Amino acid sequence: MTDFGYEDPYVAAMKGVALDICPHVRVVDITHSIPSFDIDHAALTLFMAYKYYPAGTIFVVVVDPGVGSPRRPLLIVTRNYYFIGPDNGVLVLAARDDGIEAVFALENDLYFRKPVSSSFHGRDIFTPVASWLACGTPPNSFGSPQPVDSLKEPGIAMKIKKMDERCLELEAIYIDKFGNVMLSAFFDDLSKALGLSLGDTVSIFIGNRRFEARVEKVFSVVKEGEIVLYENSFHLAELAVNKGSAKNVLGIGKRDAIRICKAVA
Repeated sequence: MTDFGYEDPYVAAMKGVALDICPHVRVVDITHSIPSFDIDHAALTLFMAYKYYPAGTIFVVVVDPGVGSPRRPLLIVTRNYYFIGPDNGVLVLAARDDGIEAVFALENDLYFRKPVSSSFHGRDIFTPVASWLACGTPPNSFGSPQPVDSLKEPGIAMKIKKMDERCLELEAIYIDKFGNVMLSAFFDDLSKALGLSLGDTVSIFIGNRRFEARVEKVFSVVKEGEIVLYENSFHLAELAVNKGSAKNVLGIGKRDAIRICKAVA
């Protein structure tokens, strides 16, 4: 997964390196359309996608605006997977969700492609290490162990701020191509905090603007143009508009604050 796009030679070069080192490796793309430099978007995409891959999958993530700086290149070993990329928070949501067992700084240049470009660690460090790992090299061969609590945190997190007994404040953390707005809480946590049930009405406040939304199982059960608060396919709380864009209706962007209040019966 990268922010490289599909027009340039960068992804092709990484795949070539992988196949040269470990010819039987199977390379699968998550996406190369992460918005340029958007670490949080990449971290959430990885978090939502990783668990659907087979145990033992090695994830290489190159969304790395700090390439060439002192930031560490990392291998994170979790209960079921391996995550390789920069220490800028992009790996942490997914790795922590699966359960981090070990962290290694990628220091052993025996496993790097040489010469190492100062601006293309995806090709010369991350992909070679992943390929050697796929061909059986033990994780501790690539560098020294690092404390788990030394990992750089992403700029985004699952979080709810309780305003009072009826209202919570969350963030818009991800907006998909349909304009659906994912919120910074799992739906179950939000429902329990406000005592919500299917069919309830909630008030949505964005700044000084107010909207009404119904709590439903899915957006298709309401009238076209109506706002729904529901549990999306990744178990996150999400705002959607049936056959419309919640982003446009609400006039909201990523990282904007949203206050949700349960309507008084």
